[in-house]
Amino acid sequence: MPAAACAPRPRAPPFIEPSGYAQHRPESTLLYQLVEQHYPEFRELRAREGRPLPAYVQEEFEAYLKCGRLEVRIPDHLDR
Repeated sequence: MPAAACAPRPRAPPFIEPSGYAQHRPESTLLYQLVEQHYPEFRELRAREGRPLPAYVQEEFEAYLKCGRLEVRIPDHLDR
């Protein structure tokens, strides 16, 4: 096997943000605002009608509302 194939590959130093990186702000999008505003009422309405949303749909909506929110992610990281 050639020596180059066995040589360790260079790795990027940890915790360096790539140039041009900007943190996402999902709460500033129209879609996020609409889901945040109307999803709880929609979920409750479906439950009152005896047609609750499937668990996987509720999990996806909850995950979407937490996506990109640092105040949600940081406490999870600190618990480890």
